[in-house]
Amino acid sequence: MKRGDSALHKRMKQTIKKMATSSLRLGIGLGIIFYLLFKINMKEMLEVMHQCLLQWPWLAAGVALYAICTAVGMARWKFILDVQGLRMAWSRVFCVFFIGQFFNSFMFGSTGGDLARAYYAAKETHHKKTEAVATVVIDRLIGLVVLHFIASVMLVARYRFFIQNWETHVPALIMIALIAITIVGLLIIFNIRFFMGWPIFRFIEHNQKLRPIIRRLIIAIYLYRRRSATLIKTIFLSFVIHFLIFAQCYCLGRSLQINAGFLDYLTIIPLIMSISALPITPGGLGIREGLSVTMFSALNVSASQSLPLSLMIYFISVALSLIGGLIFLGYTAGAGRTVREEMVEIEDEVAREDR
Repeated sequence: MKRGDSALHKRMKQTIKKMATSSLRLGIGLGIIFYLLFKINMKEMLEVMHQCLLQWPWLAAGVALYAICTAVGMARWKFILDVQGLRMAWSRVFCVFFIGQFFNSFMFGSTGGDLARAYYAAKETHHKKTEAVATVVIDRLIGLVVLHFIASVMLVARYRFFIQNWETHVPALIMIALIAITIVGLLIIFNIRFFMGWPIFRFIEHNQKLRPIIRRLIIAIYLYRRRSATLIKTIFLSFVIHFLIFAQCYCLGRSLQINAGFLDYLTIIPLIMSISALPITPGGLGIREGLSVTMFSALNVSASQSLPLSLMIYFISVALSLIGGLIFLGYTAGAGRTVREEMVEIEDEVAREDR
């Protein structure tokens, strides 16, 4: 077999494997949702949705808050880009950011929104790949750390709620494990030289998949660890983003006649967001809905209310990300390539960066 044929065969095999894995993950997510729909009282849920339309001001407020949250998230990334010396006009940041949103919502393969965002940011800033990837990593990392911090505070502040309701026991334990992993991870990264001799790091150094991920993470951390003013501002914007999300959930919940206070959303939503962020299903589809039904039941909220709430949050994000789809089509047309060719180019560029 010729070398070219061997490479093509290997690529086809990898593509089939990726498609099978993505299809399995999507199937799990949809399976959970269909199971919940089968168990739910559909007549009651339709009545809840009808009442939701009558409460349109709360519904409109929820949509508006998500749009504001997205704008703040874009501003946070723009700030990180500027600090890193990657100067991009607001219009270009808008385009690249929404392309990332589109990929996160619709591209269920290996080319996630973060990779697409880093790819186009590098193209816009004279192909500074490492710096572009670092901005995306630090953007995600700080958001995750802030979310876990909020979750840890609420776990302590409302420990009675989590202890007294059996529905919250498993999510709370998973959240505690995630917080512990985050703390250990940060301690290792900030003291990386001390741990370099450990067997686990020798394993990572020889692992073709883990090595580029860890390398990017370390680069991102070291680029920002000495810039306290930058970190403070980025952390502050992350708190703003998360509280806007909690406020959005509260408004949508009011439209669905959910009688829960803002403190309840502040208690539950961080856990749902953190656990559904685990790469089990695409975009946490199904996992998020199952957690919503389970945890809101501890507040005596019926599944006919909590399930639509979770689905509404998801569909609002998907609807807004369609803007990125239109921009992506413009990028492919401008480059003279089809959508498929553009995606292959992104994947090839990411693969070259990983090597």
